[in-house]
Amino acid sequence: MRAATVFALSAGVALPAVVAAPAAYAATVTGTATLDDGRLTVTGLPGNALWVKVSVLASADAGAAVLASTDELSATSYNGWTTDAPVTLPEGTAFGDYPLAVEYRLPGGLVTRWTGGSFGYKLHTGVSAVAFDRKTTSYDRRDVTLSGKATTWNPATGERTPAAEGTPVKVTLNLTDAYGLPKTRTATATTVADGSFALPVTPDAAITGGTAEVQATEGTDPDVARLVPAVGVEKLTYRITSDANKYRVNAGTDVTVHGRVERLTEDGWKGFGGAPVVTTGSQPLSYDKVLKDEIGSGTSLQDGSFSYLSRVQYATTGAYTGLRPSVYYGEGNDRPTDVAKLAVPQQFSFTGTSQSIDQFGKVTVRGTLGTNGSCSPKPDWVALHVSRDGGRTWGQMASKAVSDWCGYEFQVWGFENALYRIYHPETDRFVSKTSTPVRLSRNPTRIVNVTISPSRPRKGGSMTVKGLVQQKVNGVWKAMPGARLTLVFKPKGDPNWYWAKKDIPTNSYGNFSFGTTNYGDGTWALVWQEKNGYFYSESRTIYVDAL
Repeated sequence: MRAATVFALSAGVALPAVVAAPAAYAATVTGTATLDDGRLTVTGLPGNALWVKVSVLASADAGAAVLASTDELSATSYNGWTTDAPVTLPEGTAFGDYPLAVEYRLPGGLVTRWTGGSFGYKLHTGVSAVAFDRKTTSYDRRDVTLSGKATTWNPATGERTPAAEGTPVKVTLNLTDAYGLPKTRTATATTVADGSFALPVTPDAAITGGTAEVQATEGTDPDVARLVPAVGVEKLTYRITSDANKYRVNAGTDVTVHGRVERLTEDGWKGFGGAPVVTTGSQPLSYDKVLKDEIGSGTSLQDGSFSYLSRVQYATTGAYTGLRPSVYYGEGNDRPTDVAKLAVPQQFSFTGTSQSIDQFGKVTVRGTLGTNGSCSPKPDWVALHVSRDGGRTWGQMASKAVSDWCGYEFQVWGFENALYRIYHPETDRFVSKTSTPVRLSRNPTRIVNVTISPSRPRKGGSMTVKGLVQQKVNGVWKAMPGARLTLVFKPKGDPNWYWAKKDIPTNSYGNFSFGTTNYGDGTWALVWQEKNGYFYSESRTIYVDAL
């Protein structure tokens, strides 16, 4: 029901005078707008307003003439009212913006007058129709043309005619590119004499929509933009084979990637000439939004064959070759690729290395390949090398696979004085490398000239043990002062040895002499007490037949 009717029914009812509307009815006009078809919208008034009237004034001066007025308005939203018909001004009225007066009455309130805003009495120009000449684009037919027509509505005559020649139309296209990312592209078309326009476009993407909008010119008011339809993409099907001229290469080395690409046509599979081929060092994934780790690219010949250099830098298990991403054949896992086996050994360091040789000559070397990662599965192994001629020649003592976390440990019988190093051969994972050589050595020792007197002591009696300790220095045996020995005894019929006296010292000439108790028939010997830098030694055994 229109507001005017409501006002008419209310006019005959006796109501008490209202000095001011309650706070609940304190709404007022907040704005006005002229629609493209000449109607007028008032915002800010609630939908339950009892009466609304708009008047177009000749000027903003007090007492200005009313050019047109109407109370034929309908609520179009919870706080908006729109005239039921276009507002028509007297014949001959000049085009322009004219001030407004709005009168209204709210429930429980008095008639209120509001002035402000304006009515745009102008030519209205907009895009009345728009369409593409095709619904899809393809790899071979990438162009599409957007056609449309712009018209002008004259509020004085109520007629809509073709827009003037040369009217600019701004076209904004919403696109989705080869990586599935949103893009926008804008262009401007110009109308010809009949108001039509045409805009050729090569999107190289899916068109998901957009707008076409007349640009403002003097004396005309642009209409609301018209929506542009979508244009899909026909997918091309291709297949590709590839290989590399090398398998294992050093970082920064070029390899030749070659192969052939074909596309599916109505006549079957044919060589795909002019295709943009690209090789990456990692497999493209469905969620990748950009092409990563590109190492080479080229263009296929007419028969679909291709060959180009690719420079590898990082460890990889293959060179992945396919066509450069395009909206016409997808991306990620939707983009066919072929893999050529390729390995790039990486640099590493030997870390946590330790090495030692004990008094018995056992060499222990342990450490880690410093790769900051896992060595599982374990194609990598290391070897322990030794050199006895100062590093001029090397021999291999042992080899083994590294652990899951790239660790290793060797325990082997070594030499008096030698250089040791760890050797890692070149593998798919790491380069060939040797650790810094480390010299491990100890001085040999010997216990000689051992005597026991008397030769037949009584059981429980005393006896004297004498002898000499020597060390080898630069190949020459010399007396060793400061050594300490242990006297051991194995009773007759007993397989075990027992110590009889410890910490037996040598004098400044390397000699020792001490007394001990005879425990009966048995075998006696002296053994070396460990000292850093020296090898273990034992004396000859002496059997004593006690009285």
